Amino acid sequence: MSYTEQDVREGRRLMGDGRENRLVIGDKLLSVTALGSDGDLDRYCDEISLSPRTARQYRHTARMCTPPVRQFVAGSGVHVSYSVLREGARLASSGKPYDEGYSTLRAMIEEARQSGATRISVAQYQRALGAGPALQDLLDPSGDMSVADYLGVLPPHERDKVLRELVEENDEVHDAMKRVMDEKRRRDRETRGPGCGGGRPDKAQALARDLVRLRDQATAFMNRYPPSSALDFTEEQRAACEEALGTLEVLTTWIRVRVGDRTATTRRERVEARDLVGV
Repeated sequence: MSYTEQDVREGRRLMGDGRENRLVIGDKLLSVTALGSDGDLDRYCDEISLSPRTARQYRHTARMCTPPVRQFVAGSGVHVSYSVLREGARLASSGKPYDEGYSTLRAMIEEARQSGATRISVAQYQRALGAGPALQDLLDPSGDMSVADYLGVLPPHERDKVLRELVEENDEVHDAMKRVMDEKRRRDRETRGPGCGGGRPDKAQALARDLVRLRDQATAFMNRYPPSSALDFTEEQRAACEEALGTLEVLTTWIRVRVGDRTATTRRERVEARDLVGV
């Protein structure tokens, strides 16, 4: 074994410090945003370099984990990580915390003390609560269970609920899934795209494929900044945007000349045909 009992004790002490620090951060978030809006929380998080999503989690756990619960955990002599406290505060499908008041955790700590156990793991706590793993644990690449594994053992109605939460309520997952689908569509277009018949592509084929890629990038760019987004540019930023716009206009003209603007040709042919009919 590469570590000693002393290493374990030191590691648990550090984890305990981390638990207390996260709860204190949650208390601070509660105090500074008590009378404010979500926008205030987001701005405060930006000031202290904290993810708003993590901040909301810290704040919620701190609200649920009251001072008496914290004192009980700290004085129990049983190792309880912040992740365990977060699990008890996590909201179930009923809209209430899985372990409101931490009564289940208190009972588990008492049992651990009587049996001589020294810690309570997240997995043990989840089994006692009858809860599945949290979404952030499922999305953790180093976790023991993947999203696919978890969904595979759920009954259909629970699986549908989890999928809706993943796609509709979790912005990070929604964006990640959209990127994956966009990339898949791009690859499909390339495989079925202009001149895909094997062999070395000629210049026309290469240009067509590059333009398809450029189109995909432009679509993704526009999706990132929808028209409803209010933007307040500085003079320097606006000048940079206008310069980029000029380059894009030149590029559009270059593409029309290089590829051949069929729209303009068709329009010219229609005019000529109309003139002939008039004659």
